[in-house]
Amino acid sequence: MRRLLLALLLAGAACRSRPAVAMPPYGNMEAAHARLSAMGEVAPEDEALFRCELATAAICCGDEAGAWRALHAASRVMGTLESSSQENLRAILGSEATKTWKGDPYERCMGALYKGLLYWRRGDLDNAAACFKNGLFADGYSEVGEHQTDFAVLSFLLGWVNTLRGREEQARFSFEEARANMPKNPWFADPRPGECNVLAVIDIGRGPKKYATGGGDALVKFAAYPRLEAGVEILVDGVSKGRSAPGVDLYLQAITRGKKVIDGIRKGKAVFQGGTFVAGVVLIHEGVRRDKGGMVAVGAGLLLLSALTDPRADTRHWTLLPGEVHVLPLSIAPGRRQVEVRVLDPGGRPIPGWSRTFAVDVGAARDSLYYFRPMPGYGIHGLLGPPGPPAMTQEGDAR
Repeated sequence: MRRLLLALLLAGAACRSRPAVAMPPYGNMEAAHARLSAMGEVAPEDEALFRCELATAAICCGDEAGAWRALHAASRVMGTLESSSQENLRAILGSEATKTWKGDPYERCMGALYKGLLYWRRGDLDNAAACFKNGLFADGYSEVGEHQTDFAVLSFLLGWVNTLRGREEQARFSFEEARANMPKNPWFADPRPGECNVLAVIDIGRGPKKYATGGGDALVKFAAYPRLEAGVEILVDGVSKGRSAPGVDLYLQAITRGKKVIDGIRKGKAVFQGGTFVAGVVLIHEGVRRDKGGMVAVGAGLLLLSALTDPRADTRHWTLLPGEVHVLPLSIAPGRRQVEVRVLDPGGRPIPGWSRTFAVDVGAARDSLYYFRPMPGYGIHGLLGPPGPPAMTQEGDAR
């Protein structure tokens, strides 16, 4: 009875409402960055999610140091898949949202990707490579022991960085892995990093939406947002340098990793709730009929346990992620250049009014990384040229 009482108390605590991360309006990244930066404390179980949202907005606003600090804090939580026994018990009996948010595998991959890009832009290729490796590890292993490594853009980025580091054999393996997982990408088919001095990474569209469905909202599903943009074309001093190609589709990553297991857990909780209710009714009925007080007490406990069990799925997710991550290798002559980014529709035609020209000093080094993110109604965000002063005082990620 003591164990049952403990379980009931934990379940009751889990059912209390908890403050969630106040999601910023999608699209206006400047407003999102300001709103998130001004937020006070959030619930401890939502801290990593809050930091991830803040980092995404910070990157778009050019706050690379702030984005790195946020991702570093988030990665400390997201890098540990295990949950405490108390958290697991609360989640079994109560809401899944009481557990510490650590992201689905595709979200952990994106956290590693962004962190690696920021290291790369600061010239720290060793830590960039370590982040991309960690992302591939996150894709390959989940808390339930599944295996899948097909986050192609991470393999491609690792191959590019390893080429810059002089690790040709490791680069060749990574490029082959990227090509095998995304065979239709022409840049993956023939990367040629030795012939390009700039790699552009482009976020396209809006990431998948996670929602609950089924009886008692017990099942998790994902939905893809429609979008106008299908990629970008980059012109340098008026000359086209090529069109981007997708390196990963986050909606496909979301629905092909762990979906079956998530559904099974939620179904199990729904069955558990219904089973304890039926069992409680039966025990109370039989206890009254046989004049067995103990049986009635156990039945009442099961009814209370059924009432406290919350089968609702945890729908927290990283809302500011893109739908796809594209790449475009570039060969740009050193000097002051006009870099124009045009957003293309699915037919490959420029979308009227959706372009931006950046003035940038292109260096002679081969390790330059540019980042772009078109946002409907809010133009195109970009990180080009050298970043601001380093603000990375914490330990690195290199292994």
